[in-house]
Amino acid sequence: MNIEYKNFTEEMIPEAGNLLSAHHKYKRITHPLLPARFEDPQVASKAVNALWEKKLKRGYAAFRAGKMIAYLIGEYTTQAWGRCGYVYLPGYALAKDEKAVVIQDLYARLGDDWVKHGVFSHGFYISAADAHIVESLFNIGFGKERVDAMLDLRSLIIPVVEESAGIVIRRAEKGDNDHLGCPFAEFFLKS
Repeated sequence: MNIEYKNFTEEMIPEAGNLLSAHHKYKRITHPLLPARFEDPQVASKAVNALWEKKLKRGYAAFRAGKMIAYLIGEYTTQAWGRCGYVYLPGYALAKDEKAVVIQDLYARLGDDWVKHGVFSHGFYISAADAHIVESLFNIGFGKERVDAMLDLRSLIIPVVEESAGIVIRRAEKGDNDHLGCPFAEFFLKS
Protein backbone atom coordinates (compact mmCIF):
# COMPACT_ATOMS: atom_id res chain seq x y z
CA MET A 1 0.00 0.00 0.00
CA ASN A 2 1.24 3.49 -0.86
CA ILE A 3 2.51 5.98 1.69
CA GLU A 4 0.97 9.44 1.87
CA TYR A 5 3.15 12.29 3.15
CA LYS A 6 1.56 15.34 4.76
CA ASN A 7 2.65 18.55 6.46
CA PHE A 8 2.61 17.97 10.21
CA THR A 9 -0.17 19.90 11.96
CA GLU A 10 -1.11 20.49 15.58
CA GLU A 11 -4.06 18.11 15.19
CA MET A 12 -1.58 15.27 14.59
CA ILE A 13 0.10 15.63 18.01
CA PRO A 14 -1.99 12.99 19.83
CA GLU A 15 -1.40 10.41 17.09
CA ALA A 16 2.31 11.32 17.00
CA GLY A 17 2.41 10.90 20.79
CA ASN A 18 0.92 7.42 20.47
CA LEU A 19 3.46 6.54 17.80
CA LEU A 20 6.36 7.93 19.87
CA SER A 21 5.14 5.98 22.89
CA ALA A 22 5.02 2.71 20.93
CA HIS A 23 8.38 3.47 19.30
CA HIS A 24 9.95 4.18 22.69
CA LYS A 25 8.48 1.04 24.24
CA TYR A 26 10.05 -1.00 21.44
CA LYS A 27 13.47 0.71 21.94
CA ARG A 28 13.45 -0.03 25.67
CA ILE A 29 13.47 -3.78 24.95
CA THR A 30 17.11 -3.52 23.89
CA HIS A 31 17.98 -0.35 25.83
CA PRO A 32 16.23 -0.63 29.21
CA LEU A 33 18.07 2.39 30.68
CA LEU A 34 16.01 4.71 28.48
CA PRO A 35 13.44 6.51 30.64
CA ALA A 36 10.21 4.52 30.99
CA ARG A 37 7.99 7.61 31.25
CA PHE A 38 7.94 8.10 27.46
CA GLU A 39 6.05 4.83 27.11
CA ASP A 40 3.04 6.76 28.41
CA PRO A 41 1.23 8.25 25.37
CA GLN A 42 0.32 11.40 27.34
CA VAL A 43 3.95 12.05 28.29
CA ALA A 44 5.05 11.33 24.71
CA SER A 45 2.38 13.71 23.37
CA LYS A 46 3.63 16.45 25.71
CA ALA A 47 7.16 15.96 24.36
CA VAL A 48 5.92 16.22 20.76
CA ASN A 49 3.82 19.25 21.66
CA ALA A 50 6.84 20.97 23.26
CA LEU A 51 8.67 20.67 19.94
CA TRP A 52 5.65 21.85 18.01
CA GLU A 53 5.43 25.00 20.15
CA LYS A 54 8.88 26.13 18.96
CA LYS A 55 8.75 29.26 16.82
CA LEU A 56 10.79 28.02 13.84
CA LYS A 57 9.54 24.44 13.62
CA ARG A 58 8.45 22.39 10.65
CA GLY A 59 7.40 18.79 10.31
CA TYR A 60 6.02 16.05 8.11
CA ALA A 61 4.15 12.83 8.77
CA ALA A 62 3.78 9.63 6.78
CA PHE A 63 0.50 7.69 6.61
CA ARG A 64 -0.38 4.24 5.34
CA ALA A 65 -4.10 3.46 4.97
CA GLY A 66 -4.90 6.58 7.01
CA LYS A 67 -2.70 5.59 9.97
CA MET A 68 0.42 7.55 10.94
CA ILE A 69 3.50 5.35 10.47
CA ALA A 70 6.21 7.99 10.97
CA TYR A 71 6.76 11.65 11.64
CA LEU A 72 9.69 14.05 11.65
CA ILE A 73 9.65 17.44 13.38
CA GLY A 74 12.62 19.79 13.36
CA GLU A 75 13.40 23.34 14.27
CA TYR A 76 16.04 25.71 13.10
CA THR A 77 18.01 28.24 15.04
CA THR A 78 20.86 30.63 14.44
CA GLN A 79 24.21 29.69 15.94
CA ALA A 80 27.49 31.60 15.78
CA TRP A 81 28.41 29.63 12.64
CA GLY A 82 25.06 30.10 10.86
CA ARG A 83 21.53 28.75 10.72
CA CYS A 84 21.20 25.16 11.89
CA GLY A 85 18.30 22.72 11.71
CA TYR A 86 17.88 20.02 14.36
CA VAL A 87 15.64 17.03 14.92
CA TYR A 88 15.61 16.15 18.62
CA LEU A 89 14.79 12.79 20.22
CA PRO A 90 11.01 13.31 20.47
CA GLY A 91 11.07 14.80 16.96
CA TYR A 92 10.86 11.46 15.18
CA ALA A 93 9.18 8.10 15.45
CA LEU A 94 8.73 5.16 13.12
CA ALA A 95 6.20 2.36 13.41
CA LYS A 96 7.78 -0.97 14.37
CA ASP A 97 7.40 -2.79 11.05
CA GLU A 98 8.19 0.14 8.77
CA LYS A 99 11.44 0.63 6.89
CA ALA A 100 13.76 3.50 7.81
CA VAL A 101 13.56 4.79 4.23
CA VAL A 102 10.35 6.51 5.38
CA ILE A 103 12.49 8.73 7.65
CA GLN A 104 14.70 9.49 4.64
CA ASP A 105 11.61 10.56 2.67
CA LEU A 106 10.42 12.76 5.53
CA TYR A 107 13.88 14.33 5.82
CA ALA A 108 13.91 15.04 2.06
CA ARG A 109 10.90 17.26 2.64
CA LEU A 110 12.12 18.84 5.88
CA GLY A 111 15.65 19.35 4.57
CA ASP A 112 14.28 21.03 1.46
CA ASP A 113 12.30 23.46 3.65
CA TRP A 114 15.38 24.25 5.70
CA VAL A 115 17.53 24.93 2.63
CA LYS A 116 14.84 27.25 1.24
CA HIS A 117 15.19 29.23 4.51
CA GLY A 118 19.00 29.37 4.26
CA VAL A 119 19.53 26.60 6.81
CA PHE A 120 22.47 24.55 5.53
CA SER A 121 23.68 22.73 8.66
CA HIS A 122 21.34 19.84 9.56
CA GLY A 123 21.58 17.54 12.55
CA PHE A 124 19.68 14.70 14.18
CA TYR A 125 19.76 13.42 17.75
CA ILE A 126 19.03 9.73 17.21
CA SER A 127 18.88 7.01 19.85
CA ALA A 128 21.44 4.22 19.51
CA ALA A 129 18.45 1.89 19.85
CA ASP A 130 17.47 3.08 16.35
CA ALA A 131 20.51 1.67 14.56
CA HIS A 132 18.48 1.11 11.39
CA ILE A 133 17.52 4.81 11.33
CA VAL A 134 21.11 5.88 12.02
CA GLU A 135 22.27 3.69 9.12
CA SER A 136 19.60 5.11 6.81
CA LEU A 137 20.75 8.65 7.64
CA PHE A 138 24.37 7.67 6.96
CA ASN A 139 23.20 6.41 3.57
CA ILE A 140 22.07 9.93 2.66
CA GLY A 141 25.24 11.63 3.85
CA PHE A 142 24.93 12.21 7.59
CA GLY A 143 27.82 11.30 9.89
CA LYS A 144 28.53 11.24 13.58
CA GLU A 145 29.34 14.42 15.41
CA ARG A 146 29.16 13.12 18.95
CA VAL A 147 27.92 10.25 21.06
CA ASP A 148 26.09 10.62 24.36
CA ALA A 149 25.89 7.68 26.73
CA MET A 150 24.01 6.42 29.75
CA LEU A 151 25.45 4.50 32.67
CA ASP A 152 23.58 2.94 35.56
CA LEU A 153 25.63 4.26 38.50
CA ARG A 154 23.87 1.93 40.94
CA SER A 155 25.76 -1.06 39.54
CA LEU A 156 29.03 0.68 38.66
CA ILE A 157 32.19 -0.84 40.10
CA ILE A 158 35.11 1.58 39.91
CA PRO A 159 38.37 -0.31 39.63
CA VAL A 160 41.35 0.66 41.77
CA VAL A 161 44.11 1.70 39.40
CA GLU A 162 47.76 1.57 40.28
CA GLU A 163 49.55 4.89 39.82
CA SER A 164 52.22 4.86 37.13
CA ALA A 165 55.73 5.72 38.27
CA GLY A 166 56.46 9.43 37.89
CA ILE A 167 52.89 10.43 36.98
CA VAL A 168 50.79 12.50 39.34
CA ILE A 169 47.12 13.19 38.67
CA ARG A 170 45.74 16.39 40.22
CA ARG A 171 43.19 19.09 39.59
CA ALA A 172 44.37 21.77 37.13
CA GLU A 173 45.27 25.08 38.73
CA LYS A 174 46.67 28.51 37.87
CA GLY A 175 50.02 28.20 36.18
CA ASP A 176 48.94 25.15 34.14
CA ASN A 177 47.64 27.28 31.22
CA ASP A 178 50.60 26.74 28.91
CA HIS A 179 50.35 22.97 29.36
CA LEU A 180 46.63 22.75 28.58
CA GLY A 181 46.85 24.11 25.04
CA CYS A 182 43.64 26.08 25.52
CA PRO A 183 43.65 29.87 25.03
CA PHE A 184 40.70 30.13 27.43
CA ALA A 185 42.27 27.98 30.16
CA GLU A 186 42.74 30.98 32.44
CA PHE A 187 38.98 31.55 32.35
CA PHE A 188 38.32 27.97 33.47
CA LEU A 189 41.03 27.95 36.15
CA LYS A 190 39.84 30.99 38.12
CA SER A 191 39.94 30.33 41.84
